Amino acid sequence: MEEEKSVVVGVCIRAATPDRLIQICVENFGPDELDEQSEEYCRVFFLMHQWFMKSEELAQAFIDFYQGCDETITCDLPDCQHLPINDDCPVQQYKVKICRAVRYWIQQNPVHFAMDSPLRKATDRLGQLLLAEGNTKLKQLVDLSQVPSYDWMRNMSVRNPSNHNRKVSLVFNHLEPEELADQLTYLEYKAFRRIHFSDYKNYAVTASLKENPKLERSIGLFNGLSQWVQCMILSKTTPQQRADVITKFSNVSKRLRVLQNFNTLMAIVGGLTHSALARLSKTNACLPSETQKTLMEFTELLSSNNNFSNYRKVYHQCVDFKIPILGVHLKDLISLHTALPDRVEGNLINFRKMAQLSLMLQELTRLQRVDNIPVDANMDLVNTLRLSLDLNYTEDEIYELSLAREPRGSVSSPTTPTKPVMFADWISGVSPPDPNTINKHVHDMVEAVFKNYDHDKDRFISHAEFEAIAGNFPFIDSFYVLDADKDGMISKDEMKTYFIRANCHALRNSFKHAFHETTYFKPTFCIHCTGLLWGIIKQGWKCKECSINAHKHCKDLVVMECRKGMAAKRTDSISNGSVSNDLTYSAKRKISQRHKQAQLLAQSSENKAGSNTGMQNNQNNQKDQVFQDDGPREGEFYEEQHLLYDRWLKSEELVSQDKPVQPENS
Repeated sequence: MEEEKSVVVGVCIRAATPDRLIQICVENFGPDELDEQSEEYCRVFFLMHQWFMKSEELAQAFIDFYQGCDETITCDLPDCQHLPINDDCPVQQYKVKICRAVRYWIQQNPVHFAMDSPLRKATDRLGQLLLAEGNTKLKQLVDLSQVPSYDWMRNMSVRNPSNHNRKVSLVFNHLEPEELADQLTYLEYKAFRRIHFSDYKNYAVTASLKENPKLERSIGLFNGLSQWVQCMILSKTTPQQRADVITKFSNVSKRLRVLQNFNTLMAIVGGLTHSALARLSKTNACLPSETQKTLMEFTELLSSNNNFSNYRKVYHQCVDFKIPILGVHLKDLISLHTALPDRVEGNLINFRKMAQLSLMLQELTRLQRVDNIPVDANMDLVNTLRLSLDLNYTEDEIYELSLAREPRGSVSSPTTPTKPVMFADWISGVSPPDPNTINKHVHDMVEAVFKNYDHDKDRFISHAEFEAIAGNFPFIDSFYVLDADKDGMISKDEMKTYFIRANCHALRNSFKHAFHETTYFKPTFCIHCTGLLWGIIKQGWKCKECSINAHKHCKDLVVMECRKGMAAKRTDSISNGSVSNDLTYSAKRKISQRHKQAQLLAQSSENKAGSNTGMQNNQNNQKDQVFQDDGPREGEFYEEQHLLYDRWLKSEELVSQDKPVQPENS
C-alpha cells in the first residue's frame, strides 16, 4: 500500500508484508547506482528491519529468494541454462540484485554483521551457495572478511600517538576546563557507541531499563556526572570556593558546546542549576557576571519548553561530530511507538511508522559509524573520572549537604529537592553500577594513580601524594582512614579496598550519625534547636563519631556532616558551652544567650511551669535576634563553664527542697 505524501523522501510505501518489502528492496538494485529515492528506501529498510524481524531471518529470506529465482523469474532466452556467465539472463540479473542488496546492507550497517553471529552464519551459507554455482564474482559481494571487528566497543583508544608521553595532572584543581570537557566527551562517546539498535527498541517497547545494561550504563553516567558536579561544589566550605568551582564547570560547558556534546552539557548544566545549588544565595552572590550569563544561556538552550525546541533547532544545524541528548530522543521513541501500531490492515508492516522511527534512530546510532572524535583521550584521567562518576548519591543526601553549607535563613528556600525543568523522567530509577563494573573501574583508577603519583616507584602513596588526588572525590575520608595498617603509607590493596567499600555510600555515611542515649553531667545544648537538654538521666542523644548532642526528637533532623576529629572538636566547644578563640561574634553571642538562659532557670523555681514557658519564648526571641544581627551586643558576658555548672547544681538542689533561689550577681 502506497501513500501520496511520504514521511521520508523516496519512501512512499505505507504498509506491506515483510516479503513484499524485501522484494521492493531487491528491485531497487539495478545495473546502475541507486538513485536518491531508491537509496532512501533501502537505508530505512535495512536500518529498521530489526524492528519487525531478526537479521538472521532477513538473511535467510535473501537465500530463499536466490534459490527460488528459477521458478519466480521468467527467462525468455532460448535454451538458457541460467549460468553465471550469461549476463543477459533475467534469472542471473535478479541474483545479482540480491547480492548487491546484501552488499549494501554490509556496507551501511557493518555492526549488524560484527555483533550478530547467526547473521554471519547465514551470510556464509549464501556465500557457499554462490561458490557451489561457480559464481565467484557474486561471492565477493557478500564477503565479510572486511567487516570491522568492532572491538572499540570494549577496547577503544583514540589517544594521539604524538602525545603518549605527555604528563597530565589527574587533580581536578589543576585540570583546565577544556581538558576536563574533552575527557568527559570521550567517556560519553564510548558509552553512546555501545548502545545497539535492539537496546533502543526494547526501551521504546517496554519503557523500562530492565535487562538493558548498555542503555542503563549511559543514563547512569549522565546521573553520576550531574551529581558529581553538585558534590564537587558542595564539598567546598566557603561561598567563594564554591563559586570558583561553579565558574570552572561553566567553562567546561562552553567547551562541550563547541564539541557539540549536548548530552554531557545537559548533565553539567542540570547539576549547576539544581535546587541544591540554586538555593545557595551566598555562593551565587560570589559568581562573576560572565558565569551567570553563561548559565542563563545554556539553561535557555536546554530548556524543556515547547518540547526542547531550542535544543532541537540548534542540534539539527550542527554537522560532523555531535552527541544528542539521549533522554529527549528516547522520549520521542516512546511517544511515537505508543501513538502508532507496528502492523495495520490485518498483518501488514506499518512502514510509515518505520520511516518515522528511522529519523530518530539514525541520530542515536550515527556514532557507531564515527571512528574519529575531536578529542585526545588521556586514559589515566579517564579512569579516574570514571570512578568519580560511579559514586552514587541520593537527591535527599545532596540537599542535606546544601542545607549544612548554607542553612535556611529568613528567605525560605524549597523544603524538598527539586530537579530543574530541563530534566526528563528517563534519568530516574537507574541502579548503581554492578560490583564487577565497580571493581574494574576501581582497579583502573588505582593503577592510574600509582602510575602518575608514585614517583619513587615504591608501590606506596604518601600523605602529600594522596592529598593531591583526593580532590577528585568529594567527601573522601582522610589519609589515615585509607591507611588501614597505620604504617604511614597507602598501598594499592588499601586504596582498592577503601573505594570498593565506600562506593555508593560516600555521602550517605557522612550524614549517618551514630547516636546513642547519653546522661550529661553538665549543661549541654542541642545542636539542632540550641535548646537545653533536660532531664535527670539520659537527657539526650550523642553521636559516637563526632560527639554532637541532640534531643530525641531533634536527632533525625540534624543535617550537619558526621566527621571524626575535626567535627568532634568543633561541636564539643559549641554544644558544651566552652568558648574558642576562633568563634565568630555570632557564635559567641549564641553561647552567651544560652548561659543567660541557664541563669534565668536558676532564678525561676517559684513558678517552674510558667517560667519554663517564658524561658522558651525568650529563647526563641533571642534565637531570632541572633540571625538578624551579626554585631556584638552590649552587656554580653561569658561565664566560665565550671561556674555555670556549679550554679546549675545549686539551683537544682534548692528546687528539690522547695526553697526560693536567690539570684547571684554576675
